[in-house]
Amino acid sequence: MDAELERRLARRAATQSGLITRKQLIAIGCSDRQVDGCIRRGRLIALHRGVFLVAGAPLNDAVRLRAATLSTGGVASHRSAAHLLGLIDSPPSRPEIILGPTGNTRVPFITHRSADLLSRDTTSVNGVPTTNATRTLLDLGSVVHVDLLETALERALHSRSTNFDRLLRRFFEVAARGRPGPSALRPLLVERDPSLAAAESDLETLLLKILREAGLPAPVRQFEVVVAGQRFRLDAAYPELKIFIEGDGFGVHSPLGPFERDRSRQNLLVIAEWLPLRFTWRRLCRDPQGVASEVHEARVLRQRLIS
Repeated sequence: MDAELERRLARRAATQSGLITRKQLIAIGCSDRQVDGCIRRGRLIALHRGVFLVAGAPLNDAVRLRAATLSTGGVASHRSAAHLLGLIDSPPSRPEIILGPTGNTRVPFITHRSADLLSRDTTSVNGVPTTNATRTLLDLGSVVHVDLLETALERALHSRSTNFDRLLRRFFEVAARGRPGPSALRPLLVERDPSLAAAESDLETLLLKILREAGLPAPVRQFEVVVAGQRFRLDAAYPELKIFIEGDGFGVHSPLGPFERDRSRQNLLVIAEWLPLRFTWRRLCRDPQGVASEVHEARVLRQRLIS
């Protein structure tokens, strides 16, 4: 290998903690024969199929994890990601990687498939592509005890590597019945301080999902009504029945009044014969059937009154 190829090799490997792949070697101008010669002479040390460490570069857990991501095309996840992000103290016994739905799982790592991993779910830590704190917490519960998951959650919130609203938003997007990661995280979210309520859009999304699955009509979102000369915005309402729904993190809004007027808004709406239903995000998470039942009963009551 001539001096120019050596310089290209060194520059490329330097960006990857001393690692380089066969494809990258070919891309910088090396032939397969030259690559094989470097391996025989000890210039390159094979770590995995098609992934090499430049002789003399340090080999540690982070480098091994980076090599695993290069070998699979995946990203560090679950316990590997949590350890990289400082959410847990110990890494897994082998690199833990998340792959797309068609990724090769016949590798010497702990692998997971995902059909919903988005680019915004990933980040880079010391050059290692990894799931970010939000996605890591959603995955971690499938492989660790709830006590360790709670520790990871507290560390992530304390370090501000995620926040409660962001976590809830992604939770509602990926949670599915029987999916172990979000299922393990759900009770920890439910038990959080209600002052850390989700953004209104998160709760509206969950409310609409509950009503849809119960076979109830979807309420009108962002419905504006004028009462006693004041304009209010009802985040979820059945206008034909004069029912509106509010709760922690979502409800009735007026662009004019300060916080002190919030309590009077509901009174004005009730006087105008609007029926309020109030649900906390804890209630939505814990008792979706009860929420749907109360909305159904309120609709039946109002339908009787107007018929």
